[in-house]
Amino acid sequence: MHEITSRPAPEAGFEQVKRIEGFDRIRTEYPAYLSDESKLKLQPFDYIFFPKDEAELSAVVREMAGRRVKVTIAGARTGLAGGCVPPEGALISLENLNRVLAIHQDHQAGEWRVMAQAAISLRELNTQIAARRFPDLEKLEDQSVRAEIERFKNDPAVYFYPPDPTELSASLGGTIATNASGARTYRYGPTRDWVRWLRVMLADGEFLDIPRGKYFASPAGGFVVYDSRGRGRSFKAPAYATPFTKNTAGFFSGPHMDLIDLFIGAEGVLGVITQAEVALLPKAKTASIVQFLQTDAQAVELVERLRSDKRIHLDFLEFYSGRALDLLRQRQAQDPKAVGVPEIPARAGAALFFELAFDPEDERPDYGPLIEATAAAGASLADSWAAYEPREMERLKIFRHVLPETINAIIAERQKQHPGLHKLGTDLAVPDDRLRDMWRMYEESLNSSGLQWTALGHIGNNHLHINLLPRNMDEFNQGQDLYRRFAAQAVEMGGTVSAEHGIGKIKIKYLEAMYGVGEMAQMKAVKEALDPERLLNPGDLFAD
Repeated sequence: MHEITSRPAPEAGFEQVKRIEGFDRIRTEYPAYLSDESKLKLQPFDYIFFPKDEAELSAVVREMAGRRVKVTIAGARTGLAGGCVPPEGALISLENLNRVLAIHQDHQAGEWRVMAQAAISLRELNTQIAARRFPDLEKLEDQSVRAEIERFKNDPAVYFYPPDPTELSASLGGTIATNASGARTYRYGPTRDWVRWLRVMLADGEFLDIPRGKYFASPAGGFVVYDSRGRGRSFKAPAYATPFTKNTAGFFSGPHMDLIDLFIGAEGVLGVITQAEVALLPKAKTASIVQFLQTDAQAVELVERLRSDKRIHLDFLEFYSGRALDLLRQRQAQDPKAVGVPEIPARAGAALFFELAFDPEDERPDYGPLIEATAAAGASLADSWAAYEPREMERLKIFRHVLPETINAIIAERQKQHPGLHKLGTDLAVPDDRLRDMWRMYEESLNSSGLQWTALGHIGNNHLHINLLPRNMDEFNQGQDLYRRFAAQAVEMGGTVSAEHGIGKIKIKYLEAMYGVGEMAQMKAVKEALDPERLLNPGDLFAD
């Protein structure tokens, strides 16, 4: 079925719109909303709104459309591509739409699912799941809702939401809009794989309810969306090839594609995600290991051995380059409590961080394959940290997050002297068989550049974050040139220019280089069909 009909929101007229917080308030009253974690800042905007429900959201969008005012949607503002930075018009913050709406077991799929509003943070969502307490639901008198909560509480398994974006303060809707991923994508896949249903508000203020597995493209690749008055808009899904890597660059494409996948990763330019239902997974007992290596090259070799041995099943596989460890050593020397782990071994020239199944009550665990792979790469598990108690595992997780914080602090200090400067961090990924080639290119180019740099990230998916730390504007410009070269090389290797952060406003030129004129035209045609006045999220994905 490729036809779907939208429905109007409960009526909210202009007088109600004027009472919504933010109406006719200029941006100077809300300075925090001028930027996101990308630190991009653009021109002043005219309106800011904080709707309390979907009716108010729809009323604001319809009122702004009547005034031909473009609207930018903001969630937690944790993005790194400038997606929620308004270039003009109005900003609509969804932060009040932050409740869990339901939890239920889908018996056919054999999984628990949570339905929540878009602005709930991943941290809050995971906290409620882990504690099995849902304050917003427990206030309801609906007996069927209460019964589902009790069934969930009595289920002996421990559940979690598998997508693991690094920033847990990110909103659920924002991570769906960017198809966010993170460390655990190595085993569990990106956000897309866990979304079962979406509610999306279109540019005309009407809503689509889209379950997975119901609305597929016609054999010719087409969809038809009817509004509540029976007016139809038809369009074809993009038909270009996407890379066989983690990818959140541009609209999803695939034969007979599911409509829900068009909105996942579309960065809000086709519609606003207001609610989502996502699947949970039983959580196994695990142990975390930080394996120290002598060199970066040895770390790459061990990655390939760990991935090729089908007996080894890791939840994630992360990388710290030698330069990254040096930065952490400096941070540790300045403030040992900030790092929160033992002193990093002086001989360590790189490290891998991974997690695997571990049951402390198992009397005969088999770690032979892991020992063999490590030894074959010339390393030893004796040169590692390991943890299985929750408190110690949390310390290693914090250790993973300290490095980006340290890099950001360095850049913030340098911005005081050079305001136009910001961190340059790559978001590129390549297929498995090109990891060595990509790493060799990074090392050769960066070592000869004279720039300060470091590398970290999701090496299990060949997705490394190369962080350039320019000391002045000349180095910043030099770094941008290098980034363009790296992006072109990643595409040439069959990879992507954005594996997890999205395109936003900052990486449009890389998206255009990745897909070319014809493929970009296909994306723009979908945008024109669903948002003909180009009112939603101006400046994201498309330059015009």
